[in-house]
Amino acid sequence: MKKIKLLYNVAAGQNEFKYFLDAIVEKFSENNYEVSLFRIDKGCDLEGYLLKSKDADGIVVAGGDGTINKVVNVMMKNRIMVPLGVIPAGTSNDFARHINMPPAFIKSIEKIIKGNIEPIDVGLANNHYFINVCSAGLCTNASQKTDKKLKKIFGKIAYFFTGIIEFIKFKPFEARIETENDVYEGKVVLFLIFNGSTVGGIDLFTKNPSIQDGLLDCIIVKDCRPRKFNKMLAKFLAGNLDDENIMYLKEKWIKITKLSGKCDAPDVDGDPGPEFPLEVKCIKNGLNMFL
Repeated sequence: MKKIKLLYNVAAGQNEFKYFLDAIVEKFSENNYEVSLFRIDKGCDLEGYLLKSKDADGIVVAGGDGTINKVVNVMMKNRIMVPLGVIPAGTSNDFARHINMPPAFIKSIEKIIKGNIEPIDVGLANNHYFINVCSAGLCTNASQKTDKKLKKIFGKIAYFFTGIIEFIKFKPFEARIETENDVYEGKVVLFLIFNGSTVGGIDLFTKNPSIQDGLLDCIIVKDCRPRKFNKMLAKFLAGNLDDENIMYLKEKWIKITKLSGKCDAPDVDGDPGPEFPLEVKCIKNGLNMFL
């Protein structure tokens, strides 16, 4: 009998996952899997539990991008190469969306049970790993600043309310962005360095997005005049990156130094990340994953 470690964040999303636990355990059991449950909450010893899970046939985490991020950081820092599966039980579920994980919990389990395991890339921002996105600037930390009660009531729409407030207050910051092939220095509205193709529920129509190519996609939105900015923002939100004020790069590593101005510390997968200066690189084949 195969062993699955099922970790779930009871506070993720709109707190629905706990009502499906019996059905999920039963689904695994019907397919010859022995399931051990671990509840992720404040004060839990996540690292201690995962260190004891190296003999498992799979680690499955139910939650949003932030919950997955916590598990990935423990696994990467401790070289735990057990295959990882995800169940989209959070508010936004950007990474799960990129790998086409069904939103219905039981359907997700069925996909994991099929056992298609492949290596995927992982991002590293200074000393913090991420699986979907590292970002800073306009509205990029809306998930951190959104009230948890609002998220439970409104879901992803709550991020929109927070984003409006941040938009009104935000001012561009001066930055130097270096890659293997490019250098840009000037005022920046935001940057996104991502492994997948979806950020904040928005599909970014990049060229051949992949979590298996050894490269990170980078979008840099430059400062521009209000009239041009509104036009550019409309394009960006529609997934159109064809604009003179949008830089799109695919790189193995990216260094970002904040030169002046105010900008919150970078965000990784919806949670607080490291401080500037920021050096980001792609760890090719960093994790094994159920896809």
